Amino acid sequence: MVEPFLIAAGMALLAFTPRPPMMGDGLARYQALLQLLEQRQLPEMPYSLIGPLFATPLWLIGRWYGDPQPFLAQYNLLLFTLALVAVHQLLRDRMEPRLLRRFLLVLVAGSMIAVHVQDFYGEVFTATTVGVGLLAATLPGTSRWTRLAGWGGVVLGVANTPASVVALGLVVAVRCLRERRLRYLSVLVATGLLIAAEAWLRFGDPLHRAYAGNGGGQTVMPYSGEPGFSYPFLLGVAAILFSFGKGLFWFTPGLFLRLRRPGDAVSDVWLSWLLFVAGLVLVYASWWAWYGGLYWGPRFFLIAILPASLALAVRLGARDAGPWANLATLAAALLSVWGAASSLVYGQLWPWTCYENNYYLESLCHFTPEFSPLWYPLVEAPALTGWQRVALGGYGVVLLWLVAPLLGRMLRQAGAAMAGRRRLLSWRTWRW
Repeated sequence: MVEPFLIAAGMALLAFTPRPPMMGDGLARYQALLQLLEQRQLPEMPYSLIGPLFATPLWLIGRWYGDPQPFLAQYNLLLFTLALVAVHQLLRDRMEPRLLRRFLLVLVAGSMIAVHVQDFYGEVFTATTVGVGLLAATLPGTSRWTRLAGWGGVVLGVANTPASVVALGLVVAVRCLRERRLRYLSVLVATGLLIAAEAWLRFGDPLHRAYAGNGGGQTVMPYSGEPGFSYPFLLGVAAILFSFGKGLFWFTPGLFLRLRRPGDAVSDVWLSWLLFVAGLVLVYASWWAWYGGLYWGPRFFLIAILPASLALAVRLGARDAGPWANLATLAAALLSVWGAASSLVYGQLWPWTCYENNYYLESLCHFTPEFSPLWYPLVEAPALTGWQRVALGGYGVVLLWLVAPLLGRMLRQAGAAMAGRRRLLSWRTWRW
């Protein structure tokens, strides 16, 4: 089987790619964890400590060797690896094996995960705990303890990103209505209590608002400089979905594929993942920094790689799909693998025009193709190291492996279509 080898090679590539210096929210979380563990002080950073706390074993190992930073830099990769193992264990008897291998391969080499496992940001913790948690909690046939553990993971992941409680509320509401059970409301209650408990412990107020008054600088954009949820909602939705520099349409195109039901065992969890992403879009659309700051791609929506990768994996194996559906699948596969390769190889290539003069022209990186992280490497065309060339070659091999059967089907469909129109193309049937 080729897929396991490609998955292992992809994970090795993620593991051995040199880590850039920690920055932004990742650096803040790292420093907060050190402040808590080494200085025995509760940090006052606005971000949750739940995700970083689970990195304590890596801190202990790093302290033993004299420097915890290189070990903590691998935290998100470890979380992603554990998530892949959990997904495989949960789905191996409930999904056709080849589809499952393709799904995992797309997650590794056809999603924007590469850039997220290189730092200490909190999105990987939320995406993995909520994503795997929803899978364990809603998959038919799992044990009671597996379901409880799944909901526990969801609670931890949402509490790590309190804004995502809106997304959880959407998932819970749909499950309550579909099953006519109120028990799912307990998940929301538990999440709210955990969020309040952390705020009470760290700030002395269970209703503490860490982002109160948070805002950005004045830029060329007409709605900049205002704090909180000041961005026009409809414009925010359009930007999150379709902007060239941050839009889910370009970074997770599998979300926009029409999914043929992959089977009753996983269709519900695909819907739960999709609902969670929709909830995130709703809550972040009005946030002044809906784009996630100085970061490669739409980092707030990392969990979108799960439903996007599953849909793409299903469509790549859809033998009965029509020509137009196959063409859409091919486009999604090309974008997905290119995005994965670009996030790893060019993730640190920044068009600084966007960020000079106190971010005055930052919107260029959000809305224009030329400054989008997906296409800027083609404009800038930087020199590549030998390692980066190997990485791009590896992604090329994955792309060919994924789309080869699809291209074969498309060629057969094109041949059949041409055969049916042979008389129209024959010069003998034409008259003056």
